Amino acid sequence: MSNDPYPGQRPDPRDDTPYSSDPYDPYVPSQGSSPQQPPAYEPGRSAPLSARMPPGPGMPPPYPYAPVQHTEPNTSAIVLVILSSLALLTGYCCYIGIPGLVLGILGITKQQTDPEGAARLTKIGWISFAVLTVITILAVIAFVVAIVLAES
Repeated sequence: MSNDPYPGQRPDPRDDTPYSSDPYDPYVPSQGSSPQQPPAYEPGRSAPLSARMPPGPGMPPPYPYAPVQHTEPNTSAIVLVILSSLALLTGYCCYIGIPGLVLGILGITKQQTDPEGAARLTKIGWISFAVLTVITILAVIAFVVAIVLAES
């Protein structure tokens, strides 16, 4: 004797027809429509979730992020910061590196928000670095000439 509470209502698992007789089964073709392919799953296993549940409303669209403005890195400002830092750390010509270092750092930080302003600051930094380097070289030459003339 079977413990089946609803005898005779279950489909026979040994039945050769792959389609159900249920009129609401989405895989059974209605009259006038083309037959649909049954779900691809192994017999004896439960149906995939998509076959067991009707499609829902779907996922909401992703949160719209503000577009990110990608700019090229300010390589000139990075090189200016490195050279100014080296000039500052040598100790002999520390005043050469201070304006270039400050303007180079400002050029790097302003690159994302104001690329034209960052390029302008970097250009001013390079000019100040070059002018102070030339002044330092002329001062060293003048100092050496003064020492040579004083000894002779």
